[in-house]
Amino acid sequence: MRVTLKQVAKKAELSVSTTSRALNGHPAISQETTALVRRIAGELRYNPVRSHRRATTATSLLAGRDIAIAALGLDRSLVTMPVISAAFHGAEDALVEAGANVQVVHMPDLAQLPRELRLDRLSGLILTGAMVNQFAEAADTPAIKELRKLPSVWVIGNPPGAWGDAVVADDFAVGSGAAEQLVANGHRQLAFLNPVPDNLLFARREDGFYSAARRLGVEVQSYCQSPPSGWPLPLQAPTSVFDVVETLIDQMLHSTPRPTAVFTSADSIAALVYCALGVRGLRVGQDISVIAGNNTPGLLSVPYPHLATFDIHARKIGALAVRQLAMQLGEKQSNFHLPKPGQGIASQVVVKPTFVAGESVCDLTSGALIGLRV
Repeated sequence: MRVTLKQVAKKAELSVSTTSRALNGHPAISQETTALVRRIAGELRYNPVRSHRRATTATSLLAGRDIAIAALGLDRSLVTMPVISAAFHGAEDALVEAGANVQVVHMPDLAQLPRELRLDRLSGLILTGAMVNQFAEAADTPAIKELRKLPSVWVIGNPPGAWGDAVVADDFAVGSGAAEQLVANGHRQLAFLNPVPDNLLFARREDGFYSAARRLGVEVQSYCQSPPSGWPLPLQAPTSVFDVVETLIDQMLHSTPRPTAVFTSADSIAALVYCALGVRGLRVGQDISVIAGNNTPGLLSVPYPHLATFDIHARKIGALAVRQLAMQLGEKQSNFHLPKPGQGIASQVVVKPTFVAGESVCDLTSGALIGLRV
């Protein structure tokens, strides 16, 4: 049986994309890693299969093609957030496995194409962008019009003015699931905290949270506030607004009735909430409960008690986006009717979230009262 690149990557304990780069002598890969991968490939007698020998499948349509994974209108602090990185890695691994040539680019300024981006060589795009209303107006540039001509798939969310296909998380279900989990644990006074109210994904989570809370007959208080400067493009990571989170926490703690549990719009914001509550002498999971969404790799091992959250399956979203892109290329190859550039999202795949239990939600169903300390 032929040894695959995935088997080499598994034995080397690396991602498929890193393994491929090492075998191809990519300068970003250390000499030690390159030597390790090539040694393992030799031991397993790995022999890469040329693209012309691949079976005719959806992903084989990507073999030998140049595909760019691009972040549009985002500050580098947001591009490097684990949820976006996971989606990009999922897409990159799937593209490499399909035999595509992958280029990852950052385009914070929507009016200027990155120098390294050669549109004449590209066959398609995997994209993510700033999920705020101002994206549509900012994207009305000659540079973006050039990108619109290419088959495209958006990951995580599709911003206003997006085109092509999209593979997104079910953010409404994240919010409704959070309310259901809190109510199941006996909480009747809930709060929603969000320092980025302009973010459309977070707004959908808020909608889901309120919808489920109303259905279950519990009250929700919202604590949402943008920093004085707002959220201009390129959009920055929410971790830069700890002072805003502290203000919202103080408002919540001095409200009547005081919420016993808070749903934050993302894990990264939950981490700031943990810090703000700790400074005020409050214990998460005892004095107040916290729940969030994303299941951010690495971040969840830091706060204690471990955060209850929802896995949006970011890496799977990236891989599914590659499948959608292959389908677009197949339809284009067979002259199947596709929407003209600028006609909006052609099709959208929605990935359901999965609850990840933690110790940050206390159980009030036994009738025990919770006494918050100020």
